[in-house]
Amino acid sequence: MNSTTTVLPLFGEDTRQDEAPIQQPPVQLGMAAAAARIVTYRDTQFEDGKPRALLVVDCPFCDHQHVHTAGLASAPRVCPRTSRCVSRPTGVYYFPAVKRDR
Repeated sequence: MNSTTTVLPLFGEDTRQDEAPIQQPPVQLGMAAAAARIVTYRDTQFEDGKPRALLVVDCPFCDHQHVHTAGLASAPRVCPRTSRCVSRPTGVYYFPAVKRDR
């Protein structure tokens, strides 16, 4: 039995004429300071009803905000702390100071 298989494009035919070459990110971005602030919220998953805290960081590598848990709002875990940028894994940021939003 002869069979003919035809491959059909899922999203239509690719009609791009000029593709930009893929650029590799720098091998080493190093470490940079990042602005961070504490944001409090009430989490309904915990029965104790105590407000929780999030650490919101303005990433110096990808210009986005990264959110980290910081424990209880009454005693948040903030510094010293470092983390890697999700978009640029060779970039590590740290929080020299943290502001508290009210």
